[in-house]
Amino acid sequence: MDTPDTDRDDAMAVERTLNGEREAFAVLVRRYQGPVYRLMLRFSRDEHEAGEMAQDAFVRAYERLASYDPRRRFFTWLYTLALNLARDRARRVVREPLYRQDLEKIQADPRHDPLASLEAARLLDALRGLAPKYAEALALRYIEDLPLDAVAETLGLSMSGAKMRVHRALHMLRKLYGKEGTP
Repeated sequence: MDTPDTDRDDAMAVERTLNGEREAFAVLVRRYQGPVYRLMLRFSRDEHEAGEMAQDAFVRAYERLASYDPRRRFFTWLYTLALNLARDRARRVVREPLYRQDLEKIQADPRHDPLASLEAARLLDALRGLAPKYAEALALRYIEDLPLDAVAETLGLSMSGAKMRVHRALHMLRKLYGKEGTP
């Protein structure tokens, strides 16, 4: 998801926002609204609530923008902030995370590959059977397509901790669904 150019563009947009140029923050919102919305949808199971939660996440990010460290990826900073907001709400209203909307997003993609969608559907269904900390690691790695270092940074883990969490989650899926059922 992030590239060196994107990271540089994000850092410049943050700097411009902090210097009073509000439209620069809108660029960041447009760039990351999809992943933040999908995260919130997995927690809320309701499109309207997910939209409100995503908006809350961007408001919170705007308010805390001065605390952003430009040496980090903006996306992981934002996603971590959004993830904490979603977890806080989930503690108040305990619900099962929903991954079905991610499948619809994949199927709506003009580059949609039916075989890839079948694999994605299997993964998304399987995530429901995992504890949230494992489902989050797999969603970041395989749905948001983040590299392991970004997964580690987003979840506040060491690189080896992120590798282990993804490995354990995949092991749990294999155990739940057998080798043939592995997403």
